[in-house]
Amino acid sequence: MQDAVEKTPPTSPLASPEPWDLVADAYAAELVPQFELFATDALRIAALPAGGRVIDVATGPGTLAMLAAKTGATVSAIDFSPTMIANLNRRAVEAGTAIDARLGDGQALPFADDTYDGAFSMFGLMFFPDRAKGLQEMRRVLRPGGRAVVSSWAPFDRPFALVMESVRAMLPNLPFGEGKAPLGDPSAFADEMTAAGFREVRIESVSHSSTASSLSECWSMIQRTTAPIVLLRHKLGEQTWDKVARGVFERLQGALGEGAVTLTFNAYLGRGVK
Repeated sequence: MQDAVEKTPPTSPLASPEPWDLVADAYAAELVPQFELFATDALRIAALPAGGRVIDVATGPGTLAMLAAKTGATVSAIDFSPTMIANLNRRAVEAGTAIDARLGDGQALPFADDTYDGAFSMFGLMFFPDRAKGLQEMRRVLRPGGRAVVSSWAPFDRPFALVMESVRAMLPNLPFGEGKAPLGDPSAFADEMTAAGFREVRIESVSHSSTASSLSECWSMIQRTTAPIVLLRHKLGEQTWDKVARGVFERLQGALGEGAVTLTFNAYLGRGVK
């Protein structure tokens, strides 16, 4: 019993729909081009047959779902954020793309066993309260020989690491960005996929970068699109957050200057076969 208690991770504040509803519009408007790079990597790693069936679990803005549908795949997508699903349905209609996008729980997929050729979760399953159950559900709905690809963020580099450090400095009594990132260690990541029943598990590191024209632009974007920051801002209220944001910006300015800022997004993509 003691071992079971010690292995149960604390529930992340990002394991509820609220922060994802808050960032849904900004994700769709600003982050889809960046997410498309990682979704393209995931589809490459999966190497699925043309015209297969794909499920995108914790689909968010539906980046992978949209790309897979454009290749001719039959696509299901699920997320627990009503706003994310509403935005995906809108984008799919605008693009003339057929996607079965549903509101639901990735830990209890409403789909039959042995249904899909590929199962994906792009930066979503990593926040599940029960990652083991999420991985088992992805495996369950895959056909024998089907492939799953799950992504997670690698430990942050500058400037994201500086942002987290600066917020913690401004709010020293508030737990923020502490502890090991979920699925942030490649060996542990592989172990979790293997424990869920996947075989031929491998973890690939991928990185993509973008450049903001100034530190001000970069910090504004982070405040709109980074879920833990957006949730913290919502919880604190605008008056308190304004003081925190000014303090964070001053710290970033001292370390980075006011010129262009290159953001490098480092991720792990875990692939497994049923």
